Amino acid sequence: MTQLLRILNTFYAALFAVMALVSLAFLSAGRDGFGGGPGGRWVSAGWAALFALLALLAFLNLRRAASEGGRFVALNLGTALLLIVGAALFDGAARLLCAGAALPFVLTALVDCRRP
Repeated sequence: MTQLLRILNTFYAALFAVMALVSLAFLSAGRDGFGGGPGGRWVSAGWAALFALLALLAFLNLRRAASEGGRFVALNLGTALLLIVGAALFDGAARLLCAGAALPFVLTALVDCRRP
């Protein structure tokens, strides 16, 4: 189970890093006047920051899984809870992004809670 969790965290760390880069591309496109409207820059910057933080947490989960030490159970549960609340509050693509992003943090927290 630990090996599968490592693979999942590796995949999501890479996915979140790519999503942060895509959000930065939207931010630079908004700076050049393409789409987004007046608040588009802040939305792109917010998504880029969120995805960068999620990538960092998934990478930290991966590094801690290698050492088999105490992991970030409370941080994973808090992150999963915030993403699930975001999935309930947002509409459209934001709902899908939040719901899909919660998966590795929920599974990591569940595995950590079961481990003695």
